Amino acid sequence: MNELHEWLEAHRIAYRPIDCEVVEIQGLGKLFLADFSGVESIFRVKGAEVEFNLMERPEVLLAEGIEYVAFPFGDNWYYYSLREGFALNILKYVGRRVPCKRRTPFVNLGIHTPYELLNASGDVSLWVRKAVWMGHTALGICDRNTMGATLALQKACGKAGIRSVIGYTCTLAHEGKKVEVKIYCQSQRGLRNLLRIQKAVMVDAADATVSLPELLRRGEGNVLVFGKLAPRWMEKNLHAVKALRETFDNVFYQVDLSEYKAERLDAEVLKATAHFFHAFYDERNDSFLVEPILIADCYYPDKDDARTKIVLNKIATGAAHAQSNDQYFKDIDEHYAAVCALFDGKRWDTDALFERMCRHTVEIAEGAEARYQTERNYMPRYDMTAEERRRYGDTHTMFLSLLEEGFSKLVPAEQKDKYRKRLDKEIYILESTDNIDYMLVQYDTVNWARRNGILVGCGRGSAGGCLALYLLGITLIDPIRYNLLFERFLLPERAGLYPAKATKLVGTIASTSYVKLCLSNGQTVLFDRDARLAVRRDEKQIEVYADELWEGDDILFDNRDLLFEINKDMRYGR
Repeated sequence: MNELHEWLEAHRIAYRPIDCEVVEIQGLGKLFLADFSGVESIFRVKGAEVEFNLMERPEVLLAEGIEYVAFPFGDNWYYYSLREGFALNILKYVGRRVPCKRRTPFVNLGIHTPYELLNASGDVSLWVRKAVWMGHTALGICDRNTMGATLALQKACGKAGIRSVIGYTCTLAHEGKKVEVKIYCQSQRGLRNLLRIQKAVMVDAADATVSLPELLRRGEGNVLVFGKLAPRWMEKNLHAVKALRETFDNVFYQVDLSEYKAERLDAEVLKATAHFFHAFYDERNDSFLVEPILIADCYYPDKDDARTKIVLNKIATGAAHAQSNDQYFKDIDEHYAAVCALFDGKRWDTDALFERMCRHTVEIAEGAEARYQTERNYMPRYDMTAEERRRYGDTHTMFLSLLEEGFSKLVPAEQKDKYRKRLDKEIYILESTDNIDYMLVQYDTVNWARRNGILVGCGRGSAGGCLALYLLGITLIDPIRYNLLFERFLLPERAGLYPAKATKLVGTIASTSYVKLCLSNGQTVLFDRDARLAVRRDEKQIEVYADELWEGDDILFDNRDLLFEINKDMRYGR
């Protein structure tokens, strides 16, 4: 039982002991300590089944109000619910946490996730779970050279009801010197700029760095934080610091007092930090040229996970450098203790300085409006050349024209009707799912590669079932000849097209009796009075004649007509 008490206290879980076998965790319930003395395994075989080796009968424990069982396994403690059955749930972030002494508002912006390959651990949802358990209202990540975890963070934080902060760590290269920086998105413009910075680092730069001019172009909507070792560079490049302050929404210096195992590394960080507070602080006005912000890089959720980073680093490079047992998700009391231990209380108002550095984390989180808009699909748009625009006018016409060119060259004369029927079906589905520009992007890429002597396959996977791809020259396989299914390439239902009644435009007809309608996008459409329309009225779908329409009726147009007829001018910027 003492070992269980030590575990609960180390992980700040609020509890009270009931007796030598039971503890009660506040906000969770009573846990029974499984006794494994004299047994070889936590499991046992009962008949043909394997079950947990619990010496007490579950119904007896439940009758006493005990809902859970706790047990040690390896280096950790786990628990499971007697009502739900056995599960290997680690005994962390459960019930209520022992409250911190300080109440300083603070947001952890230093999380590194497993998307930073072979350097960090802890699933994104686990980091979010701990943040919520600790009472945080937001969480920020700053993986180095990858934004892979940002959407997962947004989803996990949204589900948990806290704000997500999209961040990124990279290296700024300027005049032969390199310095680490972090960038945090504030607005949608900032998110787009950060995506461009990510491209500059991971696609354009041979050494995975970003240049100062590129960084200055992408500052709007973002906050920049200089890394903890940056003060000497900042002092020598004050012009660059000033330019960055004018471009970015704000600029800070990262204060990270995490300890390393090597004294050499500790000394390097502490000297850099001391130099910042000496060179950038105006004592007379109590102001900083660049404000400090408390961001501790976290590579594993808890202190007892520190070995994970060492193992990951050794897998990556064969060695583990910059080892530390201190780069975990700390609470506000732990951060305060580190600041108090290193700042001279005679020179500094430690409490005020600490509050100041923490306040900036909250400001960044409160300003973080940037998010991925997952409510709709964003299909790629093909950029036409001047010659293509002169010849075709728009991408839709270009797509249909290229198909006709391929049709005339590749379709056997005696089977034109069969091919035409299949092509019309494919065109309708591709148009309705807004895939026209995507097809043109593939057309441009593949044909450019072939023209430039780059080997391209004859058609991979389900693409071989698309006649349109064959006629565009993207694939070299005739799907009709080999009885290949288009639905393997693009199933209408998977693309959101389901069998339903809709109002479909069939072109111009001669009529002297018509109804003139003004649509919500400003377009004017003429319908014959006897045209039957599918509409939604008062949350019900009904069919009415054109002259029976009411103001406010939602006409359920065919999706293809919405994209390429009704909203055509908006689509092509006319």
